[in-house]
Amino acid sequence: MTAPDKVRQIVIEKTADLAGIKPDEITAETNLEALGLDSADAVVLAMEVEQATGREIEVGLFLRCETISDAAAELAKLIEEGAAPPVATETRPAE
Repeated sequence: MTAPDKVRQIVIEKTADLAGIKPDEITAETNLEALGLDSADAVVLAMEVEQATGREIEVGLFLRCETISDAAAELAKLIEEGAAPPVATETRPAE
């Protein structure tokens, strides 16, 4: 499985969870808006995908992309180019 395929599968799985449907009910060409996802859902989806990929995801990505394929392709490209930085983790000072 290529990196874009892995990203697409993550987006499908997280979108399905959020929409309350099975991942096999979603294809790469599924329209995100048709699933009834709104801007609040886009925030949750971005956070879920961030957690799964370890990369910061701009919430707007899921708002401007029409399909799963569009979102996954854009996300894979950002990760590949290093434009999606690793998610910052909180560190505590040594005691």
